[in-house]
Amino acid sequence: MDYDKLLSLLPDHEIHHIDDAEAEYQSAHNDHKFILFEYTIDNLYDTLTLLINNNIDYTIRTDSYDLQYILISDKLMIWLIN
Repeated sequence: MDYDKLLSLLPDHEIHHIDDAEAEYQSAHNDHKFILFEYTIDNLYDTLTLLINNNIDYTIRTDSYDLQYILISDKLMIWLIN
C-alpha cells in the first residue's frame, strides 16, 4: 500500500508517514508505514470499515495521552480461512 493509494481510499483523512511521527509512535512499529490519529478522524467506524473492506493491514494502539491511533502496514491483509 503506497501513500497515493491510501489517500485515494481515505481522501478526507490526515495520513502521516510513521517516520515523520514522534518517537513514541515509531518505537516497536517498524512493520507499519503510515499512521492515522484518532483526533483527526471524523468517524472511526467508517475508517476501520474502509480499511477492512480493502484488505489493508492495520493495528490500533493507544498513546500516552490515552488517544487511539491506527498504524497501517504497506502490506495487504491475507485472510486465512480453514
